[in-house]
Amino acid sequence: MITIVDLKTGAVLPRASDTRTLDLPVDLDLEFAVASLDAGSHVLYRSTRGKEVSCLVHPRPLSWRAHGEECLVADDGAAAAGHYTLCAVEPAAD
Repeated sequence: MITIVDLKTGAVLPRASDTRTLDLPVDLDLEFAVASLDAGSHVLYRSTRGKEVSCLVHPRPLSWRAHGEECLVADDGAAAAGHYTLCAVEPAAD
């Protein structure tokens, strides 16, 4: 298990290492800090300009992320399509 922190709510959550993640879009509106992914690997999110953006992405497992890294994490664990939330990866417990 890998611990993440939801950057919108502050909730600390354990997640499986195969939980899907997405790189953080540079123009993601941090007020909303969420995105959705369809079955075709297109992410939809709100940009800092207030527009809905859709682009092709490549999901990666949570285990590939560095501690402290911010990324979008699947709310439902390992499912490819679904809702993603802005989170930070916590360091591994000793």
